Amino acid sequence: MFSYRHAFHAGNHADVLKHMVLLHICQYMTQKDKALTYIDTHAGVGMYHLSNPMAQKSGEAETGITKLWPLWTNKGSRDALPPLLHSYLKHISELNKGNELKLYPGSPYVASQNLREIDRLKVFELHPTDMRLLDENLTHINLADSRDDKRILFKTVDGFVGLKANIPPASRRGLTLIDPSYEMKDDYSHVAKALKDAMIRFPTGTYAIWYPVLARPESRNLPTQLERIAVEAGAKWLHATLAIDTVAPAHMKQGLQASGMFIFNPPYTLAAALKESLPTVLNRLKTSTVAAFEVTHSPD
Repeated sequence: MFSYRHAFHAGNHADVLKHMVLLHICQYMTQKDKALTYIDTHAGVGMYHLSNPMAQKSGEAETGITKLWPLWTNKGSRDALPPLLHSYLKHISELNKGNELKLYPGSPYVASQNLREIDRLKVFELHPTDMRLLDENLTHINLADSRDDKRILFKTVDGFVGLKANIPPASRRGLTLIDPSYEMKDDYSHVAKALKDAMIRFPTGTYAIWYPVLARPESRNLPTQLERIAVEAGAKWLHATLAIDTVAPAHMKQGLQASGMFIFNPPYTLAAALKESLPTVLNRLKTSTVAAFEVTHSPD
């Protein structure tokens, strides 16, 4: 259970998709003058040093942020960036405070930098070492300096348990990111079960689910299951995928080539924002001619 460490994967192509989606939703939902509760079920450490031996060993940032970074450091290309990609790279540049790419933000950092004084942050992480590092890294976040801040809830518990205990939020406005490692096959069924329960407890909440696109049946079936849950609950949905190469058969040893985001009750602006930015992302990250992205959603 504790073998997975996201530091090996920080800044890869899957993080690019996940954090672009998360950033847009946060920016959209904080436009309204009413408190928002952000829940992160599998928080990780919140910030990653790309010079860390784990990041260096995997080299996965080379499949994502490292290839996109020159678009920001070159002012000519920066000014021509689509809005969502511009916001995403600007967010990372503010963390790095310069043109050298040293740090990559985790999802709690991405969300917290867009939360306001009235908002709440609830983070869950089962790995004890990662929770300690998350606590330390959150001192870099403007939202709070310590666990003493009542706007932040830290818990070293299973994120699915934490989600169930914290919805609906008092403000009745919530955004939840669910992104387990999926190293255990049960994670797929846990995600589906969690969303089925969430749509009963808090059907108007926004839920963003990340998953790896793999050849295994659990991965292929998950978006269909989630769409069925959304339709049964009468909720709008959006499904986005980004593949930088062909997804290999399950028996072949290959790194992650594609990932997806499935969103319940997405902002109406998200589909257009992704369709505008993902062509540029794909052009920079693709490693074969079969690379592709797709954005589908419920009828308007």
